[in-house]
Amino acid sequence: MNSDFSFQDEFFPEDNTVKRFEDMIRSKKDLFFDVDEFEDLVQHYSAVNDTAKALKAIEYGLSQHPQSAALMLVCAQLYLSVHKPQEALKYIRKAETFEPFNLDLAHSKAVIFSQLRQHDKAIEQFKKAVDFADAEEKEDMLLQLAFEYENADKYPLAIETLKNILEINDENETALYELGYCFDLENKTEEGKDYFLAFIDRHPYSHIAWFNLGITYSKLSLYEKAIEAYDFCIAIKEEFSSAYFNKAQCYISQDLYEKALECFNESLIIDPHDPLVYSYMGECFEKLETYDQAIHFYKKAVEEDDYFPEAWTGIASCFYELGMDLEALPYVNKAIEIDNLYWEAYHLKGDILRQLGRQEEALLAYEKVYEFDEENENIYIDLALTHDELGNSDAAMDYFKEGLEEQDKNAKLLYNFVAFLLKKGQTMLAMFYLDTALKNHFESHHELFEAYDDAQFDTEVLDMIEFHKK
Repeated sequence: MNSDFSFQDEFFPEDNTVKRFEDMIRSKKDLFFDVDEFEDLVQHYSAVNDTAKALKAIEYGLSQHPQSAALMLVCAQLYLSVHKPQEALKYIRKAETFEPFNLDLAHSKAVIFSQLRQHDKAIEQFKKAVDFADAEEKEDMLLQLAFEYENADKYPLAIETLKNILEINDENETALYELGYCFDLENKTEEGKDYFLAFIDRHPYSHIAWFNLGITYSKLSLYEKAIEAYDFCIAIKEEFSSAYFNKAQCYISQDLYEKALECFNESLIIDPHDPLVYSYMGECFEKLETYDQAIHFYKKAVEEDDYFPEAWTGIASCFYELGMDLEALPYVNKAIEIDNLYWEAYHLKGDILRQLGRQEEALLAYEKVYEFDEENENIYIDLALTHDELGNSDAAMDYFKEGLEEQDKNAKLLYNFVAFLLKKGQTMLAMFYLDTALKNHFESHHELFEAYDDAQFDTEVLDMIEFHKK
């Protein structure tokens, strides 16, 4: 979150100033311009994207006013706007020799260091800017200091600074938003909850405080309280789409997809072009197994944003669930084309190809998932079983064993390994691992029957389950 400055003010000097300057260049005569006129000329040429003439104006300006810190600052800003921060820094340092306590110079220097990713130096300069600022400017300088702390991943210091801003002006909405963001990143959920509750006691009509409180309750899995907080937020500011969106997320976390859809619909009334909302609606319908509706909303998402791999993957997933594997394939390929690091798309592609009997290609997709997300709880199972389907039982065994070393608490993987061993007739080894599985994950033993239906008729398996039930 970088602070920034640029020549965006639409100010144009009197035509005769520009004319006089350009006549001077053509005639090669020296004419006098005061500092303000040179500043106006630079703003004019910057506004029309004529950097060469802006630099020429600065060159003439500094030749006529060699000790003008104001022109040196303008020169620095100009160099920064054309991505030459080191040149900009040179002029800032020169200007500081004439005006060492100048707020604009300290601020500009801080911005330059920030853009150079020299965050500690930027922080030092923003602190100077805070010291140089008057009461009216101090709030803005503190806010930019807080942003720089965030850039440097110094969130506790950002939190402290944002609290200071809210002590100066408790109506600073940006500071309140950022404070919620920092509490979230630092996982200071309880502290955030207490802060926003206290803030609401003093300012009960602050919709942002209610919104941030809702986020903290959500993080604590207190979804009913979160929904209540979002409702207060909406009551204060009805057109606040983010509150409807977050409220919907609370319902999704409780598997209440119909209620989530109601909230998403409210959000769309406010912003009918939000692809993320359409995609989440698709996901809700997919969870409800209403696949045609899910496909409709996923397609609405990609109409709004063609570069949305999650939505393209959602369409593919629905076709896959409908048994329309060939129809699914182009959509998942589109997702991968957009984001070739998106492991979920590769995983789905592997499932689709495997279903189509194209195991060799499926392995390539699964290996991408393995490369990007080794902690995926299903990938070792998929790799092992696909190798087994290709007749590579040794490779399958290796993947199961590697998976159990890497994910020793993965109950599904362990029961699938037991199923694999039973199918291969390795009953003694299967019973050893089944004993381990039942000791540690008895409640998940249904995974064995889902992986190998015949296991429910195996008396040794049933006896061991009965033994561990006691």
